[in-house]
Amino acid sequence: MQKMQSGIAARRGSVIPEIVQMAVPQAVGATQILCRTLQLGICGTDREILHSAAPWVPPEESVLLLGHECLAKVEAVGSDVTDWKPGDLAVPAVRRSLPGELRRLDYLPLGRFTERGIFSEHGFSVPLWLDHSQHLYRVPAELADIAIFTEPLAVAEKGVNEALHLQRARLGSDCWDTTPPKVLVTGMGPIGFAAGLACIARGWPITMLGRDQPDTFRATLAQRFGMQYQRLSDAALQVSDLERDGVDLILECTGSDELMVRTTKVLRSCGVMVWLGSLKPERPPQLDVAGMMLHGLLNNHLHIGCVNSAPRDFIDAITHLGLLRKTYWAELQALITARVSLQDSLWHYQHREAQGIKTIIEYSS
Repeated sequence: MQKMQSGIAARRGSVIPEIVQMAVPQAVGATQILCRTLQLGICGTDREILHSAAPWVPPEESVLLLGHECLAKVEAVGSDVTDWKPGDLAVPAVRRSLPGELRRLDYLPLGRFTERGIFSEHGFSVPLWLDHSQHLYRVPAELADIAIFTEPLAVAEKGVNEALHLQRARLGSDCWDTTPPKVLVTGMGPIGFAAGLACIARGWPITMLGRDQPDTFRATLAQRFGMQYQRLSDAALQVSDLERDGVDLILECTGSDELMVRTTKVLRSCGVMVWLGSLKPERPPQLDVAGMMLHGLLNNHLHIGCVNSAPRDFIDAITHLGLLRKTYWAELQALITARVSLQDSLWHYQHREAQGIKTIIEYSS
């Protein structure tokens, strides 16, 4: 009789997460690696998939196994695998290009890739799953307690890397090197904090903009990381001298079109805004987009849409977690605001805790 294992799934036509039974892999192919999930992050993408009631299920399947933020341990390797061994820790990549694609995978258009736990390929919420070495990133053992944050940090690293690359292409190879950019991060969720960490690791001064009172947990944690915290208000987005008091880089992590338009007012000449968050609009927009366009035109702004991450960004994420751990170990631990079992996780796929940042599911090793 085939062994079965439990995982979290989204079903077409339903907004309710389910615990489903899936087959345990029976054999490890010559080029395959058998991995065991140790920790799984729950994020806004999981909730959006469920809310849609229309997950992109794999061919011939009725459900999509969720889970794309994962820390795993290698259980077994195929006969042709030489670069991994049982016991190694790994973080899997989410996106995989279809055969024949030559463009960098995070630049591929919809339909030319799969994404584990998101788009047409099962995720990592079951304990055991198969993968290949080119999709795994090695995690040093000393980072095991914070490595679950690698995937969201890699997304933020891409935004920073894209902005840095384009700025140096148009302003010179030493841009933001000798004079660090002033950074504004909007949002206080996992991606907002990830954006802050990507900048802290580079030594850039950051202001985090949020709606929380300054003495609340998330605002205090931002300050413990060395960020300046500013509560969102009309005054927070007004500067008397744009070139003196404005910012060079905005990492927009809320997905709010209103906030995106408002914050462009503090982006100084040759500034860059990176869109890291997204929301489905619930009402017709009534915004001064024309004013934003004029301000951007006169000040030579760049607006960068950013999704997924490249291998470069995963490597940066792991490197920077190691760097940040030396100074901010307690703060990194504090980013994980809830730890639950698989059986107790369903509520978290549909709700957010007040002042919560990252919820993870813990599996037995």
